[in-house]
Amino acid sequence: MSDIYAGYAPIYDAIGQGAFAEALARRILAALPARPERVLDLACGTGAAALVFAASGAATVGVDRSEAMLAIARARAGDLPVTWLAADIRRLPVDETLAPASFDLITCLYDSLNYLTGEGDLALAIGDAARLLRSGGRLIFDLNTEHEFATWGEGLDQVVYDANGLLVYHRLAYDAPARLARGRVVWFTREDGRWRRGEERHVERAWSDAEVLDALAGAELRLAARRAPSWEPAPPEAPRIVYEAVRDP
Repeated sequence: MSDIYAGYAPIYDAIGQGAFAEALARRILAALPARPERVLDLACGTGAAALVFAASGAATVGVDRSEAMLAIARARAGDLPVTWLAADIRRLPVDETLAPASFDLITCLYDSLNYLTGEGDLALAIGDAARLLRSGGRLIFDLNTEHEFATWGEGLDQVVYDANGLLVYHRLAYDAPARLARGRVVWFTREDGRWRRGEERHVERAWSDAEVLDALAGAELRLAARRAPSWEPAPPEAPRIVYEAVRDP
């Protein structure tokens, strides 16, 4: 896979797109029955959630396939105890850092699993995460649902940021028969009195609840809860669902 964030990484960080993952990480820590000692944050981006876990005292590993995003995460981490790895979350390396059954908590936040669009990709990622969970450990991830993507229709334009010499907008569309959501991420930065343009194209898949349950069952994980990002029970037509799964003893 190419690095779709190669150009967008500094823009992503500058406009605060990590805020959702940061807030969700804090909510997860507050809800857990005990503070996790070791945490793995998959698709960690610029480190928003991983840094929350590390600041809580957990030995934290952040994994992302984008070197550009990881470079920003490393710079933000300072002295916090985080190990950063560049890897595909469907095929995680087997080494001392990612030893089997070594994590109390594994997260994958901000609809990162929607970016896995191949037929078996969700099962691969969940299966790889499951082998790294200790007995009683939790896997927590969120997904955009088809209810959200359906609002994109054949075209939806959103200005997501317009300040400080930076304009970012998204042009979104959803192909319902293919269950693929496509977004053009376009940005303009003002430098030396001139505007410079950048663009990347992103694709997400609408994974059904049945597909999620099948992937969890295949990884021998038990679904504990479906929640909204506010941590309330997810309504039937939720635009985003946070799944919590457990490896039972």
